[in-house]
Amino acid sequence: MVKSKLKKVSMWGAILVTLTIIFVCSYQVYQNVDTVHNYFSPKTSSVLAIDAESDEWNSVKFAGKDSVKFDSVFWDKTIINDANSAGNVLLRVKDEKGNIVIDEFQVSPGTSKDLKDLSKDQQYFFEVKAQQGQFIINAI
Repeated sequence: MVKSKLKKVSMWGAILVTLTIIFVCSYQVYQNVDTVHNYFSPKTSSVLAIDAESDEWNSVKFAGKDSVKFDSVFWDKTIINDANSAGNVLLRVKDEKGNIVIDEFQVSPGTSKDLKDLSKDQQYFFEVKAQQGQFIINAI
């Protein structure tokens, strides 16, 4: 009877240790292998230097590209104005044909705007109006 309980406890202990090792290894791969991390947590950034305040819309280039394509189920479809940005930004989103999909909206530094209405596998172009300064905009 005691041997039976000891066998069960050691079996469950071995299972727990094995699952812990699998979890830790998987997490390390997720955190440290860029390809894996970028697949499961896609993010693209843009650093904008606005030289003078103007009423014109400026195009936003994310990682050197004119558009963002939410081509994975892992995209949150959220736009973030980094906390280190110079101030508020006005943004708008256009589709491939130049039609405004989401009219202007304001995003303060350190806050985000949900863009869930955007479709998967379509290219979207972002435009910004802002005061003079440097801004970091992230699409996740």
